[in-house]
Amino acid sequence: MTTLLKFFSWRYLRHHPIRVFLSVMSIALGVALFASIDISNTSTEAAFRRTVKRLAGHAQLQVVHADKPGVEEEVVKRLDGLEGIQAAPVLQLSTTVPGLKDMLLVMGLDLQREATVRTWDTSQDGKPQIYVLALLGDAIFVSQSFATRNKLKLAGQFSLNTPTGPRKVTVAAIFKDRGAAQAFGGNVAVMPIKTAQRLFGRGTAVDRIDLVVKGDVGEAARRVAAKLGPDYVVRPPPTQNSFLDEALTRLRALLGVGVVALLVGIFIIYNSVSISVLERVRDIGTLRAVGATRPQIFGVVLLEWSTLGFLGSAAGLAIGMVLAKSLISLWTKEVNQVTMIVDISALAVLPRTVAGSLIIGTVTALTAAYFPARAAMSITPIEMLRQNLYVMTSASHYLRSFGAGLVSIAISLLLMGGLVTFEGVSLIASFFAFLGAALVMPQMTLWTSRWTRPIFDRLFHLLGFLAADNISKFPQRTALTVIALAGALAMMVSSSSIVLGIKVRSFEWMEDAFPFDVTVSATDYAATLYADVALPAEVPERVVSKPEVELAYGVRSRIHNFGEYDVMVYAVELDKYVRMQEMRGRTGFVPAGALPELRAGRGVITSFNFLKLHKLKEGDSVVLQSPQGPQSFRILGGYEDYAWPQGTLYVDRSVYRERWGDGAISYLDVKLRKGTDREKWRAATEQELRSSHWLFVYDVAMLKKLADDVMDNTLRLMNVQVALAMVIGFFGIVNTLLISVLSRTREIGLLRAVGMTTGQVGSMILMEALFMAVVGGILGIALGLAGAKWPLAFHVAQVSGYWLPLYAPWTTLVIAFAASILIGAVASILPSRRAAKLNVLEAITYE
Repeated sequence: MTTLLKFFSWRYLRHHPIRVFLSVMSIALGVALFASIDISNTSTEAAFRRTVKRLAGHAQLQVVHADKPGVEEEVVKRLDGLEGIQAAPVLQLSTTVPGLKDMLLVMGLDLQREATVRTWDTSQDGKPQIYVLALLGDAIFVSQSFATRNKLKLAGQFSLNTPTGPRKVTVAAIFKDRGAAQAFGGNVAVMPIKTAQRLFGRGTAVDRIDLVVKGDVGEAARRVAAKLGPDYVVRPPPTQNSFLDEALTRLRALLGVGVVALLVGIFIIYNSVSISVLERVRDIGTLRAVGATRPQIFGVVLLEWSTLGFLGSAAGLAIGMVLAKSLISLWTKEVNQVTMIVDISALAVLPRTVAGSLIIGTVTALTAAYFPARAAMSITPIEMLRQNLYVMTSASHYLRSFGAGLVSIAISLLLMGGLVTFEGVSLIASFFAFLGAALVMPQMTLWTSRWTRPIFDRLFHLLGFLAADNISKFPQRTALTVIALAGALAMMVSSSSIVLGIKVRSFEWMEDAFPFDVTVSATDYAATLYADVALPAEVPERVVSKPEVELAYGVRSRIHNFGEYDVMVYAVELDKYVRMQEMRGRTGFVPAGALPELRAGRGVITSFNFLKLHKLKEGDSVVLQSPQGPQSFRILGGYEDYAWPQGTLYVDRSVYRERWGDGAISYLDVKLRKGTDREKWRAATEQELRSSHWLFVYDVAMLKKLADDVMDNTLRLMNVQVALAMVIGFFGIVNTLLISVLSRTREIGLLRAVGMTTGQVGSMILMEALFMAVVGGILGIALGLAGAKWPLAFHVAQVSGYWLPLYAPWTTLVIAFAASILIGAVASILPSRRAAKLNVLEAITYE
């Protein structure tokens, strides 16, 4: 076996370094896509767990209310008598600082109880550094890194956005970046709990109670649960978060790109193994004649390509780690675009990722090598010495492959049609769709080349005829290259189509749902799409009193738990909203006749994706938890809403104020009188309000632009993955053209001998490349649009409840087709040069 490896495998691989490199890199890039996504996924989950652990400190358990947000602070006193348990209340929220884009996590804590739970080291030279006088007012403790970035010192002041507007707070202490202070890059602050409750309007409620336990944690949890009763839940610090789950679902959707990329790698290696076996068929025959057995040679071929697959996998894992690290800031922004969730400061590479990457790449190469190697082993030693036999025996499988491809496509359509439903069915459907397209392509290429041969002959004469003739001679090789390129382009087109679909539908929704001209908000949407910050109480009246304002209504937006989801509840002054919609001849999200039921608190309007995710329909009831207990509403209608990926509900603001005790306004939507210069009024009002409050005034065009930026961020993440897949497609064409030149060495030598110039040889190869590029471009666009119409749209519907119609991204289609032509032209350069360098006499005698 060692001798066979040395003289049969190693010598061959050493003489074909470019082809080996292309094959190995095709596997490497496919593995890199898989590894980068998996590493990003595990890094995000690890970062979330790390953040939760840091913020929990030494607490092993938490107490939260079972049915509603918040826990009354008096619950802490009920736990004080339990032996071995230290209880500490926590108020935790995120807010913004005027002038800063980053959000700030504020923790309201009982400083006397805090010593046993978390460490806030404010010492310097062994002595605590605390500005005691600040504790008499609105005091805040900040991290060293936050203070350094914002040039804050002890006893210094800065503004903090609160539900009552920006409030000046005084730096009472600066703690070192340790423990909880390391979360979110140091954007963490601490307040005395009474101060935080007062500034943020939380009454006497807290978000949770942290418990530090001595002894058995499970036994302590049972004692606490028995003490508090069924209204409260005792749990370890959570390792799940609905915002995180939604973000990770978007990331896992990109695994489809990695799956297709690995399939592309299979086709490229299949080509390489096929030609390597073809080139060595006489060597194999000779070895068989002198005593080497079929299993020995078959094992050597498989070992040869398994080794290359392993090396490619190792390289891919390294590339994936580099790619994940370079994308970490982009992905952090993607995860945190709704609200503060994680600070992904380090990569988490699990043994599972390492083993999975190495196994996937190796198995991919082994799978690609198995079939051509097995086909070669079926030929007798005598037959192997006869030229071209291997090619002829492969030709009979095209119609069979075509039939298998149609079956694979049918399976994909059945899966997408809802024959079965389970998590990941859309990815499996995409796999069968792509596999089916690959299997039907050899026969399709054969038919296409035969149909285009007269056209090539007429347009390009002899060169065109020879190019078309070579394509028709090796349809399987050409087809696999075409499908490799088409797969990369399809991913580009389908992802762009889905993003465009969400953009278009979002803009249509905003056009219908937003009857106002401008909105006044305390949230900087450039930093986060959601912050539970309300307008100062005097601002709505101040804005409405302006002579240019015709009508305005207030909106309170709050996140509520609903089963496994966090849904968004919008409490709107519906009478004014309906009147503003009637002024432009629309109804918005309020169906005709529904207003009295909504105003009376008997009904609610929900988004269509909420209905789909929860399998509800009009007329059903939904129950929301409130401080007064469960509140039941009848669903009066559905509305196509893109405000929140897990579902939205609309109630009347007066009902919400009464039942939830929350009269705050998150933003004020304003309709200006005709003739008012909107932009001038917006800028002047924002400047005026900022003289006393840090507020933002947006018009509808600005809101659309912000939504567009969020989607572009998602698309950029996808495009990095797609770019790598397109590089794999490029490798495929280069590999096929090199193989074409090598397999036609004698033919090219004869053509050169009868007068063909090197330029004409290059033109012939360029025509072949452009043929593959054009067919790949057209097929890629078609597959991409088909993928966006069914598998990806099906996946989006499963995840978010949104069913998107097909939108053609015309700019992307043009770019995709142009990219395919460019890839084909560039890929022909190296094979053309190799053909031009062939020595005519040596080529004529080449075997």
